[in-house]
Amino acid sequence: RNSELPGEDPLLNGMYATKMMHGMQEEDANGHPKMIAYLKHLTAYSTETNRGHDDYTISPHDLWETYLPAYERAFTEGKASGAMCSYNAINGAPSCAN
Repeated sequence: RNSELPGEDPLLNGMYATKMMHGMQEEDANGHPKMIAYLKHLTAYSTETNRGHDDYTISPHDLWETYLPAYERAFTEGKASGAMCSYNAINGAPSCAN
């Protein structure tokens, strides 16, 4: 789903998401966020067809080195308010039920 991302680089995607979170959750004059921002789709959501029924087999290394770093950065540095789970399963566990 690179149409929604600047590319495939986990570092670049994390930096991009962090800047998006900061911009979207900018505070008003009273110190309250003007809006809250959620990340989508957590995680390994990479297809448009059959997306509610796919089960991706992903190694722990690939999951932690490729898929999750951008989310981690967006939460820790960007202060994302939450995340929408992806429709797929990862290694047999549905994303929305895990």
